[in-house]
Amino acid sequence: LMDLRAGHAAQSRSARSESFSARPSLGLWCGAALVTFLLHLAAAGRYGYQRDELYFIFCAQHLAWGYVDQPPAIAVVTKFAMLAFGSGLVGLRLLPMLASAATVFVTGRITWRLGGGVAAQALAMLAIALSPFYLAVGNLLTMNAFEPLLWLSAAYLFMKAEDENRPHLWLALGAVVGVGFLNKYSMFFYMASALVALAFTPHRRVFRYAGFWLAIACACALVAPSLAWQAAHGWPQVEVLRNAAALKNVTVGPPTFYLEQVLMMNPLSAPLWIAGLGFLLFARDGARMRWFGLTYFILSAVYLIFSAKVYYMAPIYPVLMAAGGVAAERFVRGRKLLLPYGCALALGGLAIAPQAFPLLPLETFLAYERIFDVRGIKMERHPEGRLPQHFADMLGWHSVVDALALAYGALPPAERGGAAILTRDYGQAAAVDFFGPDAGLPRAISGHNEYFLLGPRGYSGDVVLALGLDAQFLRTHWRSVERVGTLHDDFLLPDQNDLPIYKCTQQQGAFETWWPHTKRYV
Repeated sequence: LMDLRAGHAAQSRSARSESFSARPSLGLWCGAALVTFLLHLAAAGRYGYQRDELYFIFCAQHLAWGYVDQPPAIAVVTKFAMLAFGSGLVGLRLLPMLASAATVFVTGRITWRLGGGVAAQALAMLAIALSPFYLAVGNLLTMNAFEPLLWLSAAYLFMKAEDENRPHLWLALGAVVGVGFLNKYSMFFYMASALVALAFTPHRRVFRYAGFWLAIACACALVAPSLAWQAAHGWPQVEVLRNAAALKNVTVGPPTFYLEQVLMMNPLSAPLWIAGLGFLLFARDGARMRWFGLTYFILSAVYLIFSAKVYYMAPIYPVLMAAGGVAAERFVRGRKLLLPYGCALALGGLAIAPQAFPLLPLETFLAYERIFDVRGIKMERHPEGRLPQHFADMLGWHSVVDALALAYGALPPAERGGAAILTRDYGQAAAVDFFGPDAGLPRAISGHNEYFLLGPRGYSGDVVLALGLDAQFLRTHWRSVERVGTLHDDFLLPDQNDLPIYKCTQQQGAFETWWPHTKRYV
């Protein structure tokens, strides 16, 4: 009993000592996080709602333990954001902005824990705050906004739990991993790769710790209801991923995959994270996180095998930047070189920033793009338009509603009351649901992903306005398919622009019987 008390006392002294030694860096971490938040706040209200943001608003109105194409956490977060901050753009994006700021903060802390001083911490936080990927996701209410913070927190908590082997740390780790699963199922690939890496390094000693298995049990308990939902619905997420890989995603080989990692994180930061990878794998002081360096290569190999999108690797980079900061601080001859490198990193990041998130007004961005267009990564097979896809997906929603409202208003009053609006994809349907009531439109229906599970939503199908669907497909159910309008917006992607609007009447059978043919999981 005395030994146990002594052990707890030693751990308490260690925790107090760690807290005290971190105080000089605390101001730097908080300052970097605050600047990151303010940078995103300056751009949060520009352009418009992104396609997935509108979809998550729809999902938030239909809370469940799972969805066709995602776990439940993002719908809960969206619901909370709408209740707490309203449904305006800035209110919806406050939590992603805070997550981005917190990611920068924890990056600084983990750099310090790896032994990095002020210069190392500043470099690592700067590289993450101004990387194109992190600028983009920190300004959107999507799962990707929270994923880096969850991955980074899991790595940090594992490092602390391995050092101290205290039950509350293992429980915290299990909770973070479990929430990570509920946020995005890619946490499975991260954890599976990490477990393999642990098995091949001296860190495998944690397999003998009861707390390690407690963490696994906690994570499994949290994710179990969502997996049960997926199982009950025939694992739709697997079907979505399979169809996306076959029909939508751009597939690249290893050279392009790794080159695009460099572009995604800002080419100027590549020396930093590559040095961090080498530090974790080969340096004596990097041994405490050697498993993480190995995880990088295992995870990237897995993603290459499954033809995953390039950005799926993005959440792994904060730890590599942290390790790179330590390596740069220790091994660069003449530390005065670090200041010019940091300045170049900052200037390069700010130069790319307008391409990553809506920092500039739209007209100013169009002028800027004519001078400096760095669209180097193409993740989906859509043809390019005037704007990069991530900006085009924020625009055109009012045009969708206006075009449908014009066609809907032209219907005879006897038909208008029960008419349904059927859209090709969930973005159009969610836009109608969100903006449509002000234009007098009914709720939309669609066969795309989660909308498919809602079915016809009580519509008889006697009169349907169909946006963007093939006329021949529509004639499999309606005898009369008449084009009554066209959707056009200068900023929409080419394959989402100039879409026909058809008026469908004279059904051939029950609407509910035909509905399964609309299913499109991708």
